[in-house]
Amino acid sequence: FILFYFILFYFIYLFIYLFIYLFIYLFIYLFIYYYYYYYYYYYYYYIYIYIYIYIYIYTTTTTTTTYVRTYVRTYVRTYVRTYVRTYVRTYVRTYVRTYVRTYVRTYVRTYVRTYVRTYVRTYVRTYVRSRSRIVYIYIYIYIYIYNI
Repeated sequence: FILFYFILFYFIYLFIYLFIYLFIYLFIYLFIYYYYYYYYYYYYYYIYIYIYIYIYIYTTTTTTTTYVRTYVRTYVRTYVRTYVRTYVRTYVRTYVRTYVRTYVRTYVRTYVRTYVRTYVRTYVRTYVRSRSRIVYIYIYIYIYIYNI
């Protein structure tokens, strides 16, 4: 008689165990949604190089007046920017509306800016006062280098 109750309780225990297992399988594995993705991951850099060369030559119609101006300007700018963003999102949703959310965000930003400026100005002036036309000669050289 005791053995009968033991076997009966054993089968009830197995039934409850299987029911709980099926419940977990159905409501956890079948009704769960995973969203796990990486969001931004990029970096870029760009380099600016400016070279300005100005040459001004002023001459007049008279032979006694000469005005020479040389203006050389070199402007070098290098701007390096690396931007790394990692966005990891884990979103767990079950059927009974329990939410588990984990957010991992890492930001790495490095800014390197170097400025090199050289100015060379030469002036040569020999002139006598006179009222006459002036001829202007401008030479501009621009060099832009972009690496993106």
